[in-house]
Amino acid sequence: MIANRNATCWMLVLLGLLLQGQAMAFTQTLYLFSEVEGTVLLDGQPVEGVEVGQEYHWHWKNEHRKSSTKTGANGRFHFPAVTGKSLTAGLIPHEPAIGQRITLRYQGKEHKGWVFSKHNYDNLGEVKCRALTFNCELNAEPVAQAETETFGICLLQHDGKAG
Repeated sequence: MIANRNATCWMLVLLGLLLQGQAMAFTQTLYLFSEVEGTVLLDGQPVEGVEVGQEYHWHWKNEHRKSSTKTGANGRFHFPAVTGKSLTAGLIPHEPAIGQRITLRYQGKEHKGWVFSKHNYDNLGEVKCRALTFNCELNAEPVAQAETETFGICLLQHDGKAG
């Protein structure tokens, strides 16, 4: 009888803690891919009509998503921030792992623009709280960027200049 009462009390305490944690997770926004904007160039000139694809793989929920847009006359593209929610991600300690990719398709050729693995849920958490503003030169070869730990032809801008 006493054992049942103790077990019931502990279950109520655990349930209360669980619900409190879940309520916090409901209100927490998890940034899976921060807002992205950029300009696609060919020999330094803006290119219209480039199909720009954005995709991510959130390993915690095994969630894959893709979206795409086309560049305008000024060669510009934009993707809003991608956010998510998870009851368990807010409760269970773990290292986030979100694979990110930007792909550019132009004249039948596919270019790797940005390849990155994000390990946090912060807005602008990809590269030291810097906005994801790119210049993507279609004639460039995709390379590893040691400073940003990224790969591709899209260079992150510094103070309005790519680099």
